[in-house]
Amino acid sequence: MWRIAVVFGLFMTFVISIVVYTAFLDIDLVAEDYYQQEVNYQEIIDAKKNSVELKKQLAIQQNGTTITIRFPESHKRENMNGTIHFYHPKSSKFDVQEPLKLSENNTQTISKSKLLKGNYTVKFQWEKNGKRFYIEKSYYVS
Repeated sequence: MWRIAVVFGLFMTFVISIVVYTAFLDIDLVAEDYYQQEVNYQEIIDAKKNSVELKKQLAIQQNGTTITIRFPESHKRENMNGTIHFYHPKSSKFDVQEPLKLSENNTQTISKSKLLKGNYTVKFQWEKNGKRFYIEKSYYVS
């Protein structure tokens, strides 16, 4: 009889500890406007279709202090605006979003001091001549 009481006591302690642990766990949404983004997701699907051949041509490189993003030659900087979003999966506090400002040689440089070391999903979203483009790439910042 006392063994049943001990097993029941241990089980209750386990359940209570799980409840306390999850109550203090920090949970972030992927985005604050998640539901609005879900409604507009068809636009992202269309933009991804427009970007299929460009995804292979878009290059991300890093050196000691900077990350350089090279856009395809077919997408010169004229009539082009958009954003580059470094999405950190752990917390939105570590996300970095930059406006798209390409240089003469079709590149953009971002300082690594803005980013933590680790995995990011880099989201490129831009519009050129009324046509939308969207590319996501996984990238490790060292």
